[in-house]
Amino acid sequence: MAVYTSLSDSDMRGLVADYYLGELVSFQGISGGVENTNYFINTTTGKYVLTLFEEFDYEEVPYFLDVVAHLKHKGFNVPAALMDNHGERLRTVKDRPAIIVDCFPGSTLESTTVENCALMGKELARLHVAGMDFANHRPSHRGIKWWRTTSQAIAPELELDQAQLLLEQVEAFDAFIADKDEQLPKGTVHGDLFYNNTLFEGDKLSAIIDFYNACYSWLMYDLAIVVNDWCSDITTGELDMDKYHALVREYIHERSPNAAEIEAWPHMLKIAALRFWLSRLEAWHGAKHDPERLAQQHDPEEFQRILEARVRHCPPLTE
Repeated sequence: MAVYTSLSDSDMRGLVADYYLGELVSFQGISGGVENTNYFINTTTGKYVLTLFEEFDYEEVPYFLDVVAHLKHKGFNVPAALMDNHGERLRTVKDRPAIIVDCFPGSTLESTTVENCALMGKELARLHVAGMDFANHRPSHRGIKWWRTTSQAIAPELELDQAQLLLEQVEAFDAFIADKDEQLPKGTVHGDLFYNNTLFEGDKLSAIIDFYNACYSWLMYDLAIVVNDWCSDITTGELDMDKYHALVREYIHERSPNAAEIEAWPHMLKIAALRFWLSRLEAWHGAKHDPERLAQQHDPEEFQRILEARVRHCPPLTE
């Protein structure tokens, strides 16, 4: 269970008492996440989620809260931070920045279908359009600078063929983006919209959650992140082309890419796969001397397979 900061019953009762949430009934740690600590909280007024940020300083968190508030104002079902009795949305709990949000109905998907890939393509395009006028342009904390330095640092710990794949792909993307960056539309993106960061009620999308990788970046990069997760066979890394076409077709129907984005598409698919392979490698190697934390990390090889598959073949964005 990914609960890095433990709270007692008295801790939780004291926290809930500072909100207009009624009395605490029960609480439970949430498994699945690897970056933050999350708890379900049940009170006499409903169900909520407490998040304690394990990687961000207090001063970094308001950006992410502002992104979510912006999208909620635009009509999206997203978990905006609740105000406490003092009108504050961000607290400090056990020396960690912390928020409480509403718990949306629905559950995470066990796997994706053609139908919910199509739905996500449409919703992602709407999300991108809605994020274009968000004023704070914060770069990704796991963007170009990070993957350049981290790939160099971690390459010596890898097998020779792994290190070669990693460094060659970083170099190839750098060479491409040097001349194309200004031609590619950017906006505020989710940055981590895997299918386990959505909630569904049957075939209906009920919420998009976990905006803590949100940043100002290329829209095609965000689309590539979604495609690589929603449409890939995790055992081979290859794309399910029915899912792929359904998702991309609906995205393009809502938001038409320009010529530079169409040209950039294969590069975005590869660098999006590399970003998650690299972040998993970093977490894996960082936790290898801590068995409990190591057990909570995602398998890096899943995204190595996806990257290798994209190196072999990247389908065009448009037919």
